[in-house]
Amino acid sequence: MDQNKLKRHHIMRSLILAGITALLAYLILSETLSHYLAPRLHMFSYVTLVIMALLTIVSIRQIFVGSSVYDCDCEEQHKVPRTPMGSLLVYGLFVLPIVMGFVMPDKILGSDVAEKRGITLLSNDVRKLADVTANANTNATENVEQTAEVKKDAEPIVEPQPEATNQGATPPVQATSDEQLRQRFSNGGFGDFYADIAVFLHKQPVIELNDKVFLDGLTTMELYAKEFAGKELETMGFVYRQPDFTKQQFVVARFSVTCCTADSSVYGVLVEKEDANKWVKDSWVKVRGKLELRQVDGYDMLVLKASQVEAVSAPKDPYVYYSFESVPGS
Repeated sequence: MDQNKLKRHHIMRSLILAGITALLAYLILSETLSHYLAPRLHMFSYVTLVIMALLTIVSIRQIFVGSSVYDCDCEEQHKVPRTPMGSLLVYGLFVLPIVMGFVMPDKILGSDVAEKRGITLLSNDVRKLADVTANANTNATENVEQTAEVKKDAEPIVEPQPEATNQGATPPVQATSDEQLRQRFSNGGFGDFYADIAVFLHKQPVIELNDKVFLDGLTTMELYAKEFAGKELETMGFVYRQPDFTKQQFVVARFSVTCCTADSSVYGVLVEKEDANKWVKDSWVKVRGKLELRQVDGYDMLVLKASQVEAVSAPKDPYVYYSFESVPGS
């Protein structure tokens, strides 16, 4: 191929590589990468940025050095487009997303996406876990009762003797508040992870369901709904409404992201307040109120009876994530 034509292709490819590198660098430096990718994957973006920068340098070098054969020694396997239309089609596939990335504004997920994907107020995982635990507890109770009956029949009856008064006896040690709470939540059979979170949340005079504990805390309160009924709660999210909601209802919702926004799910708390309809859809609010227990399809669900709702700005990272770690302060 003519060296001038080959040089033009190297220039175009260098511009595309430089554009991708610049776009990725912009997302990282502007701290908007979280709008598209979960934080645990950001490290891969940093590595990709370095690789793209190196490829850009190599491509720019080819503009000045040039070559009659491909550097990869693949002979004619990697042919450049032969016609102007072919060049436009091939390179346009790369240029278009770069231009869109710089021109189009960053927009966080909102009600439009939530309507299509549906919102989770009582997750299926929680329902399944509650059902399995309930069945396990029922079987365990039956086994204990059967064992107790066998022991009762086998053991001889012993008349109780009056207890001797011992002035020097040490009174039993009172369990601490934490130990009592832990015992209370451990009996639910949902494991130490959720029991720890339940203790951490229940100890708070006003439960602060912030970004770090939003998903784990929401799941925990669903599992122990009866224990958390009557507690004060404060949380933040965007306003979402379904068509069948009353004027006094809306959901304070958050998007959960596992890897990227393509796999996002919506979670939230149902809020009830007399003037709830004055809060615009997709506006961000901070809500505070008391949790009330409701029955939905035979399952316990908590509803937040709001006493205070105030408008706030969306956080820099609007999404929430499962932590699978110890609760804060433990």
